[in-house]
Amino acid sequence: MAFAGNVDELALLQTVRLKESVTAPALAAQLGVTESSAQAALTALVEMGRATDDAGAVSLTDAGLAELENQLDAERVSIDEFLFAEVVERFEPLDAEFADAEGDAEKLADLDRRAEGVFDDVSAYVPRLARYQELLSGAVDDPDAYAVVWSELRQEILSAAAN
Repeated sequence: MAFAGNVDELALLQTVRLKESVTAPALAAQLGVTESSAQAALTALVEMGRATDDAGAVSLTDAGLAELENQLDAERVSIDEFLFAEVVERFEPLDAEFADAEGDAEKLADLDRRAEGVFDDVSAYVPRLARYQELLSGAVDDPDAYAVVWSELRQEILSAAAN
């Protein structure tokens, strides 16, 4: 659902939660929106009491976390849990390999190629997660950045599966 700045509210709330504290430039990069759209969305969250602003870094309040959980629950209802469970089963061995590949750009690039089909399926079931494929491919040469994106995507996948 479009929110202030034409930003998807669920993606906004989840990004702030995953990053714990986020600035407009970081949010814009994560969601693929303009910085002004990201700022408008963060400002609206603060004005609604769903977030607090500490010198430009925004964090969710209890009300924001509660709204996030409500929206995640609603999203899960739309996901075919049995079919998505198969996607999660295909993801788990790749996730286990990630620990061995972490820090090695060549291994990460290979893992990224092999994970593409799984991530395509994740995006088919949870469309708001499609952006992660862009973020992963953009970070494949930076093992530290790739690890952050992979970790966030892992949390998203497990959350969508209600694990």
